[in-house]
Amino acid sequence: MKTAWMTVFLTLAVGHATGGELANGWQALAGYRAGQALGVFDPQQNATDPGLAREARFGHAVALLDHQPVSGAELAEAQRVFTAMAESGTDDFAQGARFFLGRIAQHHLAEPDAVEASRQFRRLIKEHVNSVWAQSALSRLALLEIYALSPDSAPAGRIAAAENLVASARTPAAKCEVHYVIATAILFYRLPGAGALPHLVAAERLNRLGWSERTEVLVQIAELSRLSGHQEQAAEYYQKFLTENPRDQRHYIIQQRLEQLQAAGVALSANAAKL
Repeated sequence: MKTAWMTVFLTLAVGHATGGELANGWQALAGYRAGQALGVFDPQQNATDPGLAREARFGHAVALLDHQPVSGAELAEAQRVFTAMAESGTDDFAQGARFFLGRIAQHHLAEPDAVEASRQFRRLIKEHVNSVWAQSALSRLALLEIYALSPDSAPAGRIAAAENLVASARTPAAKCEVHYVIATAILFYRLPGAGALPHLVAAERLNRLGWSERTEVLVQIAELSRLSGHQEQAAEYYQKFLTENPRDQRHYIIQQRLEQLQAAGVALSANAAKL
């Protein structure tokens, strides 16, 4: 699944915001070349064009986070720039800055600050729910809700809190990510698999999973469907798996499962039969 900031990099690289003056910087970041990106952004931070200068400062801060291994000084500088930008407007760069403040608190600090990360993500979602940044923040907030914010609470309650975020998802990618995070958590905590099944089906139908994720999800849906009595759905997803993964080591046992269902009178749906 393509990340939100990568989507923005590629959008900016073809001329969003400044007519393409910084396109090479965004293309370098998209190719994981942070040092090269800094060489493009840094000279433009004080450009006479305010829009160009603002974009360059944002790119400079993002590149610092991607400049591995990031030093303490680079992290502090990026955090300073993002804080100033987040509090000085509502444009794409202000929204992106708030997103990265959440990311810093969640992943980059020596001691992650889940409360601060969730505060940044919640504000972004509340104020700009339809933006690419807010939509990407949803799955990250879901992870915080499930694993970090209330670790002493019962897993079912934490997962229920994450399920409330589904209503804020607007894009197929965001919906897929949130459903997948929730389903994975239900299985991780070994809660009843029937609760994970609708989330897995929703994630698969949105068609935004990576290849390895999708392969696992097809098997999970098929197995959970079979165990919960949804035999036609099980057959459909067994067939999807076989069609899409003919060389997978599980091919033989999945083929046997499908044949057992068919021997029991379970017919493939019209859609599955076309696979």
